[in-house]
Amino acid sequence: SQLALENQKIFGITAAMPSGTGLDALQRTIPDRFIDVGIAEEHAVLLAAGMATQGMHPVCAIYSTFLQRAYDQIIHDVCLQNLPVTFCLDRAGLSPNDGPTHHGLFDISYLRCVPNAIIMQPSNEDELQDMMKTSIELGQPSFIRYPRGQGLGKPLKKNPSSLPVGKAEVIQVGDLITFWCIGDIIELAKEVSTLLFQEYAFKPTIVNARFIKPLDEECLIQQAQTHSTIITIEDNVLKGGFGASILETLADNNIYKQVIRFGWPDQFIEHGTSTQSLREKYGLSSHQIISQIRSLDILASAKQFKNLSLS
Repeated sequence: SQLALENQKIFGITAAMPSGTGLDALQRTIPDRFIDVGIAEEHAVLLAAGMATQGMHPVCAIYSTFLQRAYDQIIHDVCLQNLPVTFCLDRAGLSPNDGPTHHGLFDISYLRCVPNAIIMQPSNEDELQDMMKTSIELGQPSFIRYPRGQGLGKPLKKNPSSLPVGKAEVIQVGDLITFWCIGDIIELAKEVSTLLFQEYAFKPTIVNARFIKPLDEECLIQQAQTHSTIITIEDNVLKGGFGASILETLADNNIYKQVIRFGWPDQFIEHGTSTQSLREKYGLSSHQIISQIRSLDILASAKQFKNLSLS
């Protein structure tokens, strides 16, 4: 709403989910720039494309799982024309109480192959507002994915900042292992880092990728040269997902490095009582991640180093 107050070209579009996407705030504040098309995601995206050709900047707030219905319009009417439309993908990742029809676990995979698409995911609510500002200023199709539920409690800046497109944020500098994460699932990497330090007396590097496309290739290549293992964590299916983009980038640059990917398997995930319960069932808790990486040869040398330091 704040961005819309500052920029009269911004319009909000939803497909029968004003309260679910938070666009009801815009509806109350600036009702003449709020549009609800009903349960018609294809029309929402096509309408946004038409408005963008007339100098407006539409913001389509649609659940990740329901944006699949408008895939043709995303490709042909928005991205092919390289139009300035912002897509807010609500419920990207798990939506446990809603079940398999509402989990947003496929959007990275189905959007990453589309030309002109900029895809990003914030690690907290403050970064989300930075990405909204960045998207409005881009002047091309952009997709911001974020999970259901409350934020992490990160204080919001009074004035959002524009982010450099395709640049990751290194939030912890370490050695041996580098974690590449997208979204608030980076909190898992922080938990694993604490466990690694307690057990092996070393800290891994942790990267908040921010951008899925374009990926920060320069940072990735540099870290591949200084770390033994790259571990990716994402709230998306592994097939064609964020970790797959890491593998592709390394292969394209003739870099052969051990990459371990954590994400969702090639199956439909069922209803769950909570995000945590489903993550634990499918090996995505911090203790399960640390259990898998304990078997790495580099950790054996790290443990020897710890024992030497203690002696």
